[in-house]
Amino acid sequence: MNKIINKILFLNPPDPSVLKLGRQSGYAYFEPPLGLLYVYDYIKKRQDVGVLFVDLNIEMKFLTGDSLEDILKRYILEYQPDMIAMATLYYQGIPVFHKMASLIKKINPKIVLVFGGHYPHHLTAKCMEDELVDYIILSEGELGLSDLIDAMNSNGQMSDIEGIVHREGNQVIRNPRKKFWDGYCDVKRLPWEDTHFKYYFREGRNLLYRLKDKHEWRPASITASRGCPNACTFCTSPSFWSRRWRKRHVENIVYEIQYLKDNYDVNIIIFNDENISVDKKWFEQLLDALATLDVSWLSSGGLSIRTLNDERIIKKMYASKIAFFNLAAESGSNEILKKIRKPLTVEETLNVVKLIRKNGSAFINAFFITGFPFEDLKSVKNTLAFAETLDTDWKGFYCFKPLPGAALFDDCIEQRLIDGFSEGAGEFYFAQEFDHIDYSSKQLGDLSYMANLKNNFINNRNLKQNTKESLAQAERDFRYVLDMVPDHVFALLALAQIMKTRNLTEDCQQLVQRAKKVLEKGSFQWRYYLETLHVDMESYSQ
Repeated sequence: MNKIINKILFLNPPDPSVLKLGRQSGYAYFEPPLGLLYVYDYIKKRQDVGVLFVDLNIEMKFLTGDSLEDILKRYILEYQPDMIAMATLYYQGIPVFHKMASLIKKINPKIVLVFGGHYPHHLTAKCMEDELVDYIILSEGELGLSDLIDAMNSNGQMSDIEGIVHREGNQVIRNPRKKFWDGYCDVKRLPWEDTHFKYYFREGRNLLYRLKDKHEWRPASITASRGCPNACTFCTSPSFWSRRWRKRHVENIVYEIQYLKDNYDVNIIIFNDENISVDKKWFEQLLDALATLDVSWLSSGGLSIRTLNDERIIKKMYASKIAFFNLAAESGSNEILKKIRKPLTVEETLNVVKLIRKNGSAFINAFFITGFPFEDLKSVKNTLAFAETLDTDWKGFYCFKPLPGAALFDDCIEQRLIDGFSEGAGEFYFAQEFDHIDYSSKQLGDLSYMANLKNNFINNRNLKQNTKESLAQAERDFRYVLDMVPDHVFALLALAQIMKTRNLTEDCQQLVQRAKKVLEKGSFQWRYYLETLHVDMESYSQ
């Protein structure tokens, strides 16, 4: 395709919930699309191409309320872009991405449409079945999109461009990315002035709301590092980033945070990093810098436990005002950890939790994955038993899902456990349907969910401690759950227990009655879980 590219429209697609597809309306969590903003900023700095950034979540939810088709039509007709570059990240958005492709080409079939993100990178063939998609940018987008623009504007050869997917006749050609963008390290800040920043973080649920009321937080998300050097076989990162890890200069991170504080009154930073603590020396420098900025912070990606197994690091993390420890424990078996190539031992996990408790009182969440293809029932139960021993505020239990791009996805196909990609691949709470060694997918799902109910509701750490502060934390956690699942019987009963402890008899009775009404609906297996876990509802109101 030969076409001169003078203007590019960068689009962040709407979450499916905005279009009322699949998930509950209002469940979506709207944060800035950092990857797209980095690419947008890179192309903007070229100065030879006009650019415009539009976040359709913000447009549809807060600014206009217009339909997707009307908003696309307005921007395409007014801005007249030659190319549209779209962030197509997560699998649940696949129907939205291709619906947008159809709408865009209907409005102007001459527009060059480019997809980028995890979906087209890992499911390239599926994505390119849609002939309306002209190009895919693989892995990170800065160099690939820039080189594509250059090639189109000079009638260059697509075969010479790293990191793109294109067509030659009926053939789809995939040119892998080999060279990665060194300039990431020197980025001072993203062009926040080109976004409607005040509308981010206003909707949906954020784990921050488990720590304080929503109105107390003024968050911003940034990245301090990019990629991960590890080769965990359940993870897609090794494929997407080729195990490359890069860090920004600490002074640039400080500059960006200070800019966000000065211009948007931000008081907590969410680091959207995959593995922020890889380089211990650099991480300590970052922690020292954060300690001077009067902001709280957390890493939304799981913290690498092995890199935290040092009391000096934990103390520095507390001094830097960390708000939340999100620990990637994964398994309670050293054998399984070795098989999934996770650089961690269960002994390190135990020690890090002890160090965090010894040096402060931050919220600790640990998450686990069970049901790997090579994992038997005994190993699954051992991981769930190990999780019970950890002194954490919350535990996340996920059933293994073979994700496209992960090494275990290919293994599952080779072993004929799965045929290929299945919709809902990101829904980790539900077990993948395939033949496990000595248990069914239903049994795995039941075990995982019962572990969730037992650890987080019945034996909740803060509920058991029964202090004013711990009960306040437990109440926030249970209300956080009810915000998503209003009929969650165990959350209702746990709240009833708190009200009973506070001698708020009427409130307690109302919560128990709500739980009973849910049982009468019979819409979920609540009775089964109550009976299996030997929970007597009447005891909550006596």
